[in-house]
Amino acid sequence: MSDVLQIARKKQDAIDVVCMSGRLDTNTAIEADAALRQMIASGGHQIVLNFKNLNYISSSGLRILIIAMREVKKKQGDLKLACLQPPVKEILHIAGFDRLFSLYETEEEAVKSFTYVAFDEKERRILDAIISTLDIDEDRRRTEGSLQQSEILYRAIFENSGTAMAIVEDDLTIYLANTEFEKMAGYTNKELAEVVSLLSFVVRNDLGIVTEFHELVRQKTDKLPQHYEFRLKDREGNIKNVYVILDMIPETPRRVYSLLDITELRKIEEDLRHELIRKREFIILAAHELRTPLQPVMGYLHLVLDDPDSYGLNTDAKVILGKCSKNIDLMREIIDHIIKLSGLGYGPEQMLPRFKPHYREISPRQLLISYITVIQCSSDIAVDITIRDELKLITDTEYFYLIIQSLIYNIIRYSTSPAKIGISHHDDEINNYFTIRNSSAVIAHEILPNLFKPYYVGDESKLLEKSGFIGLSLPVAKQMAEKLNGDISVTSNPDTGTVFTLVLPKSGTPG
Repeated sequence: MSDVLQIARKKQDAIDVVCMSGRLDTNTAIEADAALRQMIASGGHQIVLNFKNLNYISSSGLRILIIAMREVKKKQGDLKLACLQPPVKEILHIAGFDRLFSLYETEEEAVKSFTYVAFDEKERRILDAIISTLDIDEDRRRTEGSLQQSEILYRAIFENSGTAMAIVEDDLTIYLANTEFEKMAGYTNKELAEVVSLLSFVVRNDLGIVTEFHELVRQKTDKLPQHYEFRLKDREGNIKNVYVILDMIPETPRRVYSLLDITELRKIEEDLRHELIRKREFIILAAHELRTPLQPVMGYLHLVLDDPDSYGLNTDAKVILGKCSKNIDLMREIIDHIIKLSGLGYGPEQMLPRFKPHYREISPRQLLISYITVIQCSSDIAVDITIRDELKLITDTEYFYLIIQSLIYNIIRYSTSPAKIGISHHDDEINNYFTIRNSSAVIAHEILPNLFKPYYVGDESKLLEKSGFIGLSLPVAKQMAEKLNGDISVTSNPDTGTVFTLVLPKSGTPG
């Protein structure tokens, strides 16, 4: 059976005969209407519609017939139907149209039957009323079709939203749930209908939260929060933290619950909280363990240096002990800075203060020489500085000093005795590059990527035994370099040793 409407027109003794085959329905009614209107407009006022090959007619098709009848009657013509298939004839009978139209068994009978019949006002009103009724019926059908399409679209969005969603009645009965909600709860939609209430999934201690929030929605209070959270217990008894957004469905007592599983997020937050506590405890412990052994050393040194003659010290001994005292003071200062600056970027803003760099012009060579003088009291350390005297750098003196200090200490930690360190400088149009090199220092391949991670210790036992390394100075040095709009990188291999590179912009203060 063809869904395509075919229309053929011919003349039979001044009568227009229109043969229609296929289906006259919503999809083809426009085509049929256009053909009949054109025929009537061109003078065809006496028309026979031959429906021998018409398989089906809908309300839209009936409407076209009524309109055509009205138009030809206005022009003192007539429209008759011939050769109706039983299904089409049955539809016309059910609609009562067999009393409006003249029906003929053959085309010849319909053609011979034509005589002029006046089109009175009563008949016109009847035809207009029928057309209006059919128009209303067509509008209703289209509206129902649109509502059906809207429901299909709504259900598709609801089902494929990617978020667990449930439509809940005013008494918290679950009306409808999508697949994601089924996965979250561990029940199918059919089983959910038996569970009935959303409260069945709420952990006992959170029942008050859910009912209170639902009541606020019912009252439409302005105190309604944007969202809330509760703990959901699934079919297997697993507890899940869910983030809930609740919306009303207009003109109904129903609500749409959108639930997002945030169990993993809450676990991460809890782990982070414990990590921050562990960090704070670590910093306090590190401060204590670093400062404690320095106290007696400082006491003894001051005791000796305050009265060197009583202890038989010569000039050289006093110089050496003076350097040791200055070095210990420097170590105390380093410890303070490490503890303070270790908070940069790794915890709450209020935990430790942040330090804003203070920029001024410095001579890197002179600053490094003053520092090298302190550490070269050991015969195991040799430092060669190849930086021009005239080089000037606009930066924070204290930051620069502490960064270089940290890099030198760490390159010494990984070296064999004696440590031969080279410090050099080069630049380009944008940056200054300071390299600290030690060919005898080799950092293991597995340690290298983690050097700048906070609290990473590497081979803890060996490093603590060798130099008391606690894993703070390099991460802090990198943070300080970043606050100067710079960076620190490191390379290491058995052939060339270890090279730290400090990059600082020539522009000085950050933008």
